[in-house]
Amino acid sequence: MNKEQFHEWKSNPTTIEVFDEIFKLKVALSDALANGSTVSESIDGTAITTARIVGTIQGINQLLEYNYEEEKE
Repeated sequence: MNKEQFHEWKSNPTTIEVFDEIFKLKVALSDALANGSTVSESIDGTAITTARIVGTIQGINQLLEYNYEEEKE
């Protein structure tokens, strides 16, 4: 995929809608963290659930912030 194709894809209405839904998921996960939904009966359970959600949010951020970069020679 070249730079022009990437920008065409990013401006496609379907792509925009998918990215909007992904952003909504990120907000819902962030809200869940803020509301304490990861708190468990055990410290380990809380840590694992929290880490899983934080990792998912980080992955979503990477996807949402991705920009086309020319390959370096």
